[in-house]
Amino acid sequence: MLMFSTASLEKLFNKWVRRNRMLNTSYVPEYSLEEDAFVGTNRYFFESKLKVLAIMAKEEQWNFKSERYRDPEKNYPILSNYLYFTYDRLKVEGKISVLDDESAMCFNTGLQTRDYERDIYAYFVRNIKYPDETPKKWYLSKFCKSNDVELTSFSSLPEIAEYWNEPTDLIFDKRLDIRFNDKHIVEDNIERFKEVGLDYPPEILISLLEQATEKASKRVRRNYKIAIPQFYTDKEKNQSKIQLLLPLCFDSTNKAALALVISKENNAYIAKTVLPLDWAYMNSRRIVTPDADWITSI
Repeated sequence: MLMFSTASLEKLFNKWVRRNRMLNTSYVPEYSLEEDAFVGTNRYFFESKLKVLAIMAKEEQWNFKSERYRDPEKNYPILSNYLYFTYDRLKVEGKISVLDDESAMCFNTGLQTRDYERDIYAYFVRNIKYPDETPKKWYLSKFCKSNDVELTSFSSLPEIAEYWNEPTDLIFDKRLDIRFNDKHIVEDNIERFKEVGLDYPPEILISLLEQATEKASKRVRRNYKIAIPQFYTDKEKNQSKIQLLLPLCFDSTNKAALALVISKENNAYIAKTVLPLDWAYMNSRRIVTPDADWITSI
């Protein structure tokens, strides 16, 4: 007969709860890390921490590729956005670990080291270093590998963030049509079309958008990997869900110029908006590492 301690049973129960909760319907706060923790006296302090993390983790694209969105003083905007978003999600899921004496806190960044693929954790201590500069409780001390001594005080290390219940949410359902109010999308995003050289009257843009959407629909029905996911929060409805991003190609080169955001609603995909490719990559990287050529070869 198998015997379990109370602690073991509690751990198993908590794991079951996490796996069975409705992940896609809880509201996700925005940038709550800035409210809870002190990450530095200035942007350069946080930037230096991000540089350490970028070097420690597996190599990825952490800066925008388009000069239009680059900031010479920020080399890791995608990584910064990823960390903030991850913390928000973990806070909702209750996966942030705090020591009983509240002397330290940590969370799983979801990233792994280049060597040995060890999980990387953000490690915080009580903010006694800059108490006069901010009332925030925590101070970002460093990023730790799972086997670093700083983490030995935690009885168990927190898990990574989760964003979906069903893996099928991440895959385009070729049985469904793509529907949208193209006039609404065009009129709300005139500047985004202009940024990629499509400076035309709305009626011409509508026609181009319809053609590009049809092309994207044909491509994704032959290769589901073309659609990449993003996690979207509807603040008015207090709900979050997985959406998909599709490439919009407006010429014969089949090179994507914008990303079309589609959301599954009942028996169809509804097109919501268009995004610059750098934004689309950043949004998707919050939850997965995009591997579609159209978004990684911007």
